Amino acid sequence: MASSFVLLLFGLGYLVYNLNYSLDTRANPGPGIFPLAAGGVLVILSAYQLARALRRRRGERDERTCKGGPRSILELLKPDEKKPLVMIGLFVCYLLMIKWVGFFVSDFLFVVFCSRLIGARGWGRPLALSAGVNLFCYFLFEVWLKLSFPGGLLF
Repeated sequence: MASSFVLLLFGLGYLVYNLNYSLDTRANPGPGIFPLAAGGVLVILSAYQLARALRRRRGERDERTCKGGPRSILELLKPDEKKPLVMIGLFVCYLLMIKWVGFFVSDFLFVVFCSRLIGARGWGRPLALSAGVNLFCYFLFEVWLKLSFPGGLLF
């Protein structure tokens, strides 16, 4: 439910920002047409998802609050609802780590932990995926496009 609400707010903000671009005419559409359509679709789909989540939540009785009340907000969340919060925390740590340890180390750790969070079994596949993502980024941006990533203390 919270994710659909955040997507709805993001879509509305996207549409408001899209007001900076001109739409021109139907015969000669301007640069604002595609962002308007994409933002509109995002708002419609997230509103639909939010409405479904609200209907589902209203229809079922929440047993977690009947056991003497929750001790914290995290106890109100189902196990599947905690994963997006952990993912947001990982993303914030990733952004903060880029400055200190560099892009490649922080990206490697971010991909490993996110893939484990979404259900990858073992450590082999997440490590291989992370190495592949880093190699792809290195060859695409550093070698081919001649762009450099932020460096840090380690790399």
